[in-house]
Amino acid sequence: MVSTIILGIISIGILIFIHELGHFLVARVVGIRVEVFSIGWGKGIQLFKWKDTKIQLGLIPFGGYCKMAGDSAYDNLTGSKDEYYSSPPINRIMVALGGPLFNFMFAILLFTMIMMIGYQIKTYPNKIILAKPQDINENTQLTPAQKAGLKNGDIIIAINGKKVNNWDDITENIIRNALKKIQITVLRDGKELNLEVIPGIDKSTGRGVIGIYPWVEPVVGGVLPNSDAKKLGIKPGDRVVSVDGMPIHNQVEFYHILSKKKGRSINLVIERNGKKLNYDVLIGRNSDTTLGIYFKQIKLHSPKYSLPESIELGVKKSLEATRDTVRGMILLFSGKIRAKTAVAGPAKIIYLSGVIAKEGFVYFLQVMSYISIALFIMNLIPFPALDGSHIMIALLEAVRKKKPNLEVIQRIQAIGFTLLILLSLFVTFNDISSFIKR
Repeated sequence: MVSTIILGIISIGILIFIHELGHFLVARVVGIRVEVFSIGWGKGIQLFKWKDTKIQLGLIPFGGYCKMAGDSAYDNLTGSKDEYYSSPPINRIMVALGGPLFNFMFAILLFTMIMMIGYQIKTYPNKIILAKPQDINENTQLTPAQKAGLKNGDIIIAINGKKVNNWDDITENIIRNALKKIQITVLRDGKELNLEVIPGIDKSTGRGVIGIYPWVEPVVGGVLPNSDAKKLGIKPGDRVVSVDGMPIHNQVEFYHILSKKKGRSINLVIERNGKKLNYDVLIGRNSDTTLGIYFKQIKLHSPKYSLPESIELGVKKSLEATRDTVRGMILLFSGKIRAKTAVAGPAKIIYLSGVIAKEGFVYFLQVMSYISIALFIMNLIPFPALDGSHIMIALLEAVRKKKPNLEVIQRIQAIGFTLLILLSLFVTFNDISSFIKR
């Protein structure tokens, strides 16, 4: 847990540092004096001085900030050209954009590195089994997949004319198209069929869902330590034949049957090297109803792209992530997804970042890429205390040809900052509550 939190703090800290570095460098370019560049928050310990900027380390080792000359009504303003509000509106717009744009460019860099390094994914084949309506929180009698005419055992070979090769390809296309009509091409009994599907929306995440699972053969891929399966001696490569006499054809059938057997003893039949083995096991009411079994996945390796190809793909991935983030925010503000479950606060972001980062270096880069895009989008919102508000103020000044009232701006920004802190506390409390419920 401690290492997870540390990794999470490191990843978020790097992204905030990149953001503030963008403000700092652009300010230097346009001639605005930066009094303090702080790595971390709180009272600072000066590391060194670069020209007229104090570079310091904050006592709270998280994030950072830039203090520019003349950016507050409480500063000793002299009207010098190197003061923030004495600088032309276009310069202030460039400085405000510097932070978000550095986050966007950093995401491109990270995605480019991922494409050059290459990565491995664990996934499943593109054969499907239909979910029941209640499995995807549908209130209707049929899931989108059932309405479209999809059937158990269909093999999805293309979505919107684009070839799909595995389960990850399928989910990537579906989650991005909630409430939008898509065409799914399936292979059924040796024939290709084109079906139109309108994915529903998972209100807890905003992702598109149609009500399908991957059809995974019930061949054991591994067993968890100290699990019932481990105690029974079940091994990777074993095939689950039946539970209480009911034949098992795929992992969904296995998990569904076990979920109904809490507090009961079951008979499990396993096939190993052509021989059938019988096991009797009691599934406690508080036990893991998977028995600690996870089924065999397929491992795929991405190609290692050249630098030009990697840059092109890095830009493409960053634009896709931007589009998905904007669409998610629109769905959130329109009330189509639940903010309580869809919005993650600092605690959850740090925790999830650490969890994903522990999976490997490429995963560490990937999670930072997506969070960097989120910071890029969020900071452009014209809400007081965010970069978007500074852009809006500068634009209004340029249009009105009149300097803003700094005291009024200071009050508005202070209110905005307070609201952001309260919102952060609220979502942090919500995050902690969700951890406790687990």
